[in-house]
Amino acid sequence: MSVTEYSMSQKVLHWVSAVIIVWSLLSGFYVAVFTVPAAIKAWVGFFNVSLTTLYIPVFVLRVYCSFSHGLDFSTRRSLQEYMALFVHKAMYLVLAVVLATGVLMMDRSINVFNLFAISPFLSDPATIARFTQVHVLSCVLLLLMLVLHIGAVVLHEKRGKRVMARMSFKVRDLETTAL
Repeated sequence: MSVTEYSMSQKVLHWVSAVIIVWSLLSGFYVAVFTVPAAIKAWVGFFNVSLTTLYIPVFVLRVYCSFSHGLDFSTRRSLQEYMALFVHKAMYLVLAVVLATGVLMMDRSINVFNLFAISPFLSDPATIARFTQVHVLSCVLLLLMLVLHIGAVVLHEKRGKRVMARMSFKVRDLETTAL
């Protein structure tokens, strides 16, 4: 099994994505499932919509980096490596659906931290309702994939495959970035 190093940009984009995705999923499901004061529910909704709207260009950059860094098609891979590659790309696809449906389900302007607003793309309530359903289902699927992803990391670490070390910011990485 070949081991490739992740670039600094891949590591930064991974961890920025991880924080935003974990926060948005957990806080979003929390206010949707549990009884919380209306003010907290409204704040989480406002914050998550703003945060994930700003995350969209970061996600596009992350997908670009994923396909342009470290994908050597001349290298022969094992079945396990192809499966891991497929699952990672499937996570990108599901996240793209989450982000797209999140925008398309909006029945009002997307207020981004009170800095600017984006008008809703759709006005038909039935179409918006369908995008809302797809959004919720894709969020559930993304959460399940995230749990599986974390589980795979734990299994790899237990088996001695240092995947966390490959995604960490070593001093050497920071020094080469500063040059």
